[in-house]
Formats: sequence, C-alpha cells, structure tokens
Amino acid sequence: PKVEVHKAHHKALPCDKLLRVLLVAVFATMGSTLFGLDVGYIGPIIQSDSFKRDIEHLEHGRVSSETEGLIVSLFSIGCICTSFPVISSYFVDGWGRKMSIMLGSLLFIAGSIVQLSSHGNAQLFIGRFVSGMSIGLLSAVIVLYQSELAPASMRGALSTLYQLGITFGILLASLIDQVLVTQDQGWRMVLVIICIPAVGLLVGMLFLPRSPRWLVQKGRREDALKVLLTIRSEVEAAKEEEEIFQEIESSRAEGEPRWIELFQGRCGRLLCLGVVLQLLQQFTGINAFMYFGPKIFEAIGFDKNMFTTINNLVFFLSTIPSVLLADRLG
Repeated sequence: PKVEVHKAHHKALPCDKLLRVLLVAVFATMGSTLFGLDVGYIGPIIQSDSFKRDIEHLEHGRVSSETEGLIVSLFSIGCICTSFPVISSYFVDGWGRKMSIMLGSLLFIAGSIVQLSSHGNAQLFIGRFVSGMSIGLLSAVIVLYQSELAPASMRGALSTLYQLGITFGILLASLIDQVLVTQDQGWRMVLVIICIPAVGLLVGMLFLPRSPRWLVQKGRREDALKVLLTIRSEVEAAKEEEEIFQEIESSRAEGEPRWIELFQGRCGRLLCLGVVLQLLQQFTGINAFMYFGPKIFEAIGFDKNMFTTINNLVFFLSTIPSVLLADRLG
C-alpha cells in the first residue's frame, strides 16, 4: 500500500519508544558479549592445572604450542566460515536478522556444551570450531540488526555498543576465570556460566521485533510499519517505511549486484579503507594478549591472571569514549 507522508516538524522520539530502542540495542549487544566471553575465558584456562589434567592428561608441564595454536585458530576458522558473505547472507537475508541471532545463540550453547564435556583434544577442538561458527554469524548480524532498528541520530552510538559488548565480555570472562580457574574442574564451570547470556539472548529474541528492512524485502510492508510504530513516531515510522521500500525497489531495478563491484570505484575504495583499518587494529598485537596474556605475563614474572584482568579492564574502559563520542565527533 502507498503510504502518504504529510509534512511535519521533526519531534524528539517519545520516551517510551526511545527506551524500547535502547533495550533492543542493548539486548542485542549480548551477542557481542558472547564473543568477548569466548575470547576472554580461553587464555587463563589453557594455563590451568585442571585443564591440563583433564584434556592433555598432564600432571606437570605445559600444553604444547601446537595444541594452544589449534585451540585458538579453530575458533577463528569457525568465525571465518559463517561470517563469509556467501554463507552469512544466506542466513541474514533468508532466515532474517532475528532468526540468525537465535541460531547463533544455539550454536554458542552447543559449542560450549561440547567443550565442557570434553576429555580430550578432539572433542574440545570440535567445540571450539562450533563456538567460532556462532560468533562468526553473530558478528555478521548484530550490528546490522541494531542499525536497522536505531533512529539515524543514534545509529553510530548504538552500533559502537557491539565493540563495547566484546570488551565487556572479555573483562567478564577474566573476572570469572580469576575466581574459578584455579579450582578443580573450574574450567568446566566457567563454560557453564558463559552459556547463561546465550540462553538469555535466545529466549529474549523471541520477544524482540524483526528488522523492518528485512520485512519490507520480503514484501511484508504492513508488518514492517507495525514494528516501526513501536520505535518511531507515527510520522517518522511512515516516512522511514516508505524510504526503505523505495531504496529496495531502486536496488531491484538496478539488478543483482556482482562481486566485482566490491572492488570498483567508490565501493572499492571504501572496502580498501575498511580492510586497512582492521588490519592496522590487529597489528597492534592486542589479540596476542587476549589469547595468550597469562602466558606472556607469567614469562615476565607477573601474576598471570591478575595482570590479564587488569589488561582487559583497560581494554573495556578505553571503549567507552567511542560510544559517547561516535555521533558527536563522527
């Protein structure tokens, strides 16, 4: 149906709808918190006596570098598989943003159960890979879901909640490790605890709306308008639904995009900029401290778990300014 939009002065979003937008964004951020939890818990656990005994069957000594590398890299390989555009787009565009987040939560729970019930390397490796698949899918969909539900004026700040969720998850995991990692079977208890947010996200998504853009893509314009009316004023909801429809129709008129277009013109320059920024971020070496921090700190004579926690606290606090300044400074 054609939606008529009358001219109106822009009004601030009503408090109840603003609160609903914030709740949706913050709740969806639990998906990135799962990422942080999975990154943050593994370093101290690999160095724990209980883990070495249960998985490597070692009473003394260290886990081999090859095993440590596999534990870390299989998680990353799982991430790559489900975040690869051909695969992620199948779920994000086919199943929808909401169902993709729920699937990611299920995979996280499954991967954690496989890991915590492990008594050898093979099963642990499988669990790490499945957990990685979960995070790859959630990484592809969380920011998209948040940005499609957020008002334009809040989009930058709410999107940065994704990174804040990761750093919070890393910090939370290190605090949990600090308490449990030295206990017998403590590493299994850690995995049980980090499943709790995944269960919460899975259940909570049942009550959160679908993306209005995805609904319009599927020809469900009335459903999209109903969703927008819960998070926008009536005028803004009608206007945004019409804009989404026109954008989608314009894209369809231009035909299916080709992969080669990613590397051409302005799109190619933006792709290059994005890749370079992400590479430079990794070159800071922060991932080495995320995964192998306890080993590094122990080698230089520091308390391995305490200094890992301090490192993760600084990491988390340094993310907060980006949330506060993203929409103010650009």
